[in-house]
Amino acid sequence: MTSRALLSRSDGVDEAVDLESWDARAVRDDELLWIDAQSPSDAERKPIASALALDVSVLDALDACVAEPDARVLGEGILVSVQTLTGNLADHPVVLHILVGDGWVVTWHAESIDFLDEHFKRIQDERAIGRLTAVLFLVEILDWHLDTYFAAAEALEREVDDLDEAALRGDAKNILERLVRMRRRISRVRHLLGVHRDMYAEIGRPDFLPETDPREAAALAAINHRLERATEAVANAREMLIGTFDVHMTRTAQRTNDVMKLLTWVSVTLLPAAVLAGIMGMNFQVGLFSHPSVFWIVIAAMILIAGTILGAARWRRWL
Repeated sequence: MTSRALLSRSDGVDEAVDLESWDARAVRDDELLWIDAQSPSDAERKPIASALALDVSVLDALDACVAEPDARVLGEGILVSVQTLTGNLADHPVVLHILVGDGWVVTWHAESIDFLDEHFKRIQDERAIGRLTAVLFLVEILDWHLDTYFAAAEALEREVDDLDEAALRGDAKNILERLVRMRRRISRVRHLLGVHRDMYAEIGRPDFLPETDPREAAALAAINHRLERATEAVANAREMLIGTFDVHMTRTAQRTNDVMKLLTWVSVTLLPAAVLAGIMGMNFQVGLFSHPSVFWIVIAAMILIAGTILGAARWRRWL
């Protein structure tokens, strides 16, 4: 559908490149060429392949690459595949293939990726992207990729905080259903991060690119540590959710206890009255029952006993 190219120089000057008119010259040491392609057509693939001196079949193979995260060293360079989050965490992730060569980087994806669009504009300021090697720019893209997971973890934590407040307020309406949905979302993000673990560990191994300079080797190792921190951030959101579930269960148990407590005191208060009413309702003749005033005496006794029980409960702070 679309393709775009940006040539960054070490002096901070960035130039949008028209691949149709690109002379296919070698990228200088003080330059870095970034080509971003979203579902490019056959007509768009030819100038990309020509600009990078690649066979078109190499670019065609990107569409056939596996969707699982992977890192491989090829004759043309390095191929890294990752799964990127979308705005809706419930949607399927977008697969991003990153092809790295000598002085150039190609990002290849079937759907729009927000963080690529954002950073494509952002890097066109005074920062000297051209001073980065292609490997360091690969690390930069992977860092942007992990930023989306950190942002997702922060968003999940904010939602868990809202659930926590609802649980503390005792707002039990649909809260259990919301907790279940939140747990599924957190589990999905954890799973997506987990499938990247082997890939990030692979690019950080010394034998992956044994000829890299110390700066590139350190950057590749550091990005693996950042993956671990992103995993910890998502795990923290999960722990917060478990705490919210405990608060909800505690509040539910407290409401149940309050109801049982009220029912118990109603039973205790009315039991003496029920006993008196049962005795006075016995079917036998006693002279006491012939006096009309006895009815009011019994009613007064019921009220007095009930008041005494309630007063004793308030005095003992049971109510």
